[in-house]
Amino acid sequence: MNEQEILTQLRKAAEEIEIPEALKPEQIEKQLQEQKKSKKIIPWRRLGSMVAVLALVVCSGIYLTVTHFDKNSGTGQTDSVAMADTQQTVGETGETGYVDVAAIGTMYHPASDYKEVYQTLLKGYQQNWIEEETSAETSEAASGAMNSGSDKYYYSDVTDYGSADADLSEGSKEGGKDYSTTNLQMEGVDESDIAKIDGSYIYTVEDKYIVITDIRDGKLEEVTRFLPKDCGAADRVMEIYVDGDQLILVVQGYETSLGESSKAGSDKETSDKETKDEENSDKENPDEETAVSDVAEDGAFCYEMNGKSTTQIQVYSIVDRRNPEFEGRLIQDGYYNTSRKIGDVVYLFTQYHMTSDVVGYAEEEYTSVIPKVNGEKVAAGEIYLPESSGESGILVSSLDVNKPDKVLDSKLVISGYAQTYISKDALYLYEEDYDGAMITNIAKFALDEGRISGVAATAVRGYVRDTFAINASDGYLRVLTTDYSTEDEVNALYILDENMKLTGQLTGIAPGEEIYAARFMGNTGYFVTYRNTDPLFTVDLSDPAKPEIIGELKVTGFSEYLHFWDDTHLLGIGYESDEKTGNIENIKISMFNIENPGEVIEEAKLVLKDVDYSEALYDYKSVIISKDKNLIGLVCEDYSSSRTKQTYQIYSYENGTFKKQAEIPGINGANYENVRGMYSGNVFYLWINDNITSYDMTDRFKMLKERE
Repeated sequence: MNEQEILTQLRKAAEEIEIPEALKPEQIEKQLQEQKKSKKIIPWRRLGSMVAVLALVVCSGIYLTVTHFDKNSGTGQTDSVAMADTQQTVGETGETGYVDVAAIGTMYHPASDYKEVYQTLLKGYQQNWIEEETSAETSEAASGAMNSGSDKYYYSDVTDYGSADADLSEGSKEGGKDYSTTNLQMEGVDESDIAKIDGSYIYTVEDKYIVITDIRDGKLEEVTRFLPKDCGAADRVMEIYVDGDQLILVVQGYETSLGESSKAGSDKETSDKETKDEENSDKENPDEETAVSDVAEDGAFCYEMNGKSTTQIQVYSIVDRRNPEFEGRLIQDGYYNTSRKIGDVVYLFTQYHMTSDVVGYAEEEYTSVIPKVNGEKVAAGEIYLPESSGESGILVSSLDVNKPDKVLDSKLVISGYAQTYISKDALYLYEEDYDGAMITNIAKFALDEGRISGVAATAVRGYVRDTFAINASDGYLRVLTTDYSTEDEVNALYILDENMKLTGQLTGIAPGEEIYAARFMGNTGYFVTYRNTDPLFTVDLSDPAKPEIIGELKVTGFSEYLHFWDDTHLLGIGYESDEKTGNIENIKISMFNIENPGEVIEEAKLVLKDVDYSEALYDYKSVIISKDKNLIGLVCEDYSSSRTKQTYQIYSYENGTFKKQAEIPGINGANYENVRGMYSGNVFYLWINDNITSYDMTDRFKMLKERE
C-alpha cells in the first residue's frame, strides 16, 4: 500500500467517525465568535484541548494495515496497528467516569529484552506518522476557524508538574535564621529553582554561570562566579539546590560526535545492488555481473555528526563559598523535565524522544535507541512498555548526594508525553488519552530511599487542567479533572487508594465550566471553576469513600493560583471579570476566610487596575508569599501602552485590607521569568537576571544597595 492509498483510506475512515457535537469545527467557530463579541479571554488550555481532541477523535478507531520494510531482507512486513487500542472497563462503583486498570502491568509492563523495546517504538513511529498525516488536515480546518476574524485574544497556558499538600512553611528559621525558601508543591519534597537563599548567601543561575553572593552583615558582595565542570558552549545550568554546605546543579548539555555513517554504508549497498540489477538486466546473459568501481568503494567514506541532549546532576562542596569543590555527578540522556530532592536523594527526570532513532537502523542495531545513565544503557528489565506502542520516554534516575557518582536506581517509561507528580513516597506519571472519551492514565511508582518500583495504574475520566489538581495524602490520591468531550464541560473528583483502586468520586460538577485552580489542606480540598463568575468549591475529604461538596462561594472573576496564607485564610491570584458579560478585566488578588470550610467568604479583594498579567498565575516559584513577613510579591505586566511595562509589586494584608508596599521598576528589557524575590531577616532582595538589589522591609522597602 503506497502513501497515497494510506491517506485515502484514512480520509474515508475519518468521514465515518462521529465527532462529538461540541468538537465539530462549526461549533468551535461559533464559540470563538461568541468570545469575540464579548472580548473574553479564551484560556489556551481549553482551546488547545478542543483542537487536540478533534484530531484525536478523527484518529481514534481507525484500524489500518501499514507496510514497513526490513532493510536486511528488502521485503515488506505487515503490521496491524490499532489506533487508541486501550481496553476499558467500568469501575467497581458502576459509574462510567472511572476506568479500572488493576495493576501496572495492564498499562505498563517490564520489557523482556531490547528487541521488544525496539518493536514497541517502531509501532509508535508508524502510529505517529499516520496521526500526523491525518491531523494535519483536521488542524488546518480548525485553525481556519480559529483564525477567522482579526480581534486579538490573550491565551493562558498551564504548566504541569503535579500537585501537593498545602505548604505553610514560607521560610526557614533553623539556627535562629529567618529567610525565605522556594515555594514548594509539597512540604518535605524540595524543588530546584534558579535562585536560592540560605540566610548568609544568595545563589543564582546567571547564563551558564553559578554566582554566590555574600549577604552577611548587610553586605551584597559577589564572592564567586563559576562554570559547571566540563561545561560546553551549548550547555547551560537549568536550576540549583542548596542544602547546608552542598550546592547541587541541574545542567542541560548537548553531546555531539563525528563518526562514520552506518546508514550511508547501508544505503550505498542498496544503491550498488540496484545499479548492478539495472546493468545486468540489459545484458544478454543476466547472470554476468558488472563490478562496481573499486574507486567508488574505496572512496565512499561518509561521516555524520550525531548529537543528543543530556542532563547532569553535579554536586559541589561549598564549605568554602569562594572555592566550590566538585564532588561527583550523575549524567543521563534526554532533555531536562524536572527534579525533586527528598532527604539526601535527588530524583532526576528527563524526556527522551526515541522514535527518530528507530527508522534507518537494521533490527540488530536496536540497542542504539536505548538511553544511558552514567555511560551504561538502561537495562531491559528497568524499561516499562505500554501495551500498544510508544514514541518517547520519561527517564528517571536517583542518586545520594553523599555518594554522587553512584546511581541508586533508574527507570525508563515509554509513553506519549507523561507529566509528573512526586509525593514524599511515590512518583505518579499521568498522560492524556482518547478512546471514545477523554481519559487520563495514571501510573504509580513507589519511592524508597532512591529505589523506584512500579505499583499500579489506573485511568480517570477527563483531563487534569491545573498544576495543583493532583494531591497525595494519607495513602490516597485525589484527582480533579475536566472533560471537554461533551457539549458542556463537566468536572469530577476521583479518590484512589494506595493500589490505585477507586475509593470515592464526585462527578457532574459545575457543567459548562472548567477547573482553573485547586489546593488541598489535610482532609479539605478547594477548587475554582469559571464561566462568568468564580465558584470556589469546598470539598470534605474526611471520608475517602464519600467526598462531599460542603461549600460553594460565587464571586466575580476567577483565581488561577491558590495559596494558603495561614490555617484559616486562602489567598487567590487571578483575574477580575464583569459578572454579566464575563469580560476579563485586570489581575485580582483575593483573601478567602476558610475558618469555616462550609461557609467560605471573600474577606477582601484588590483589583490591580494597571496590571494585565502576572507570571505568578502559572509559575508558583515566581511568587513569594509570607504571612510572617506580611509579604506578597509578584511580577506584574501592563499592556495598556504600546510598550509593555513590567514592574515588581509588593503587597501586605492586614485588618481585611490589601495595601501596596512597593512598586519596583527596572524589569523592562529583562526576562521576567528570571525574577525572584527573597528575604533574610528584614531585608528584601530582588534578583533580576544578573542584578541583585536589597531593600529595607521596615522602611517601606527603601532601597539599600546593589550588588558590588
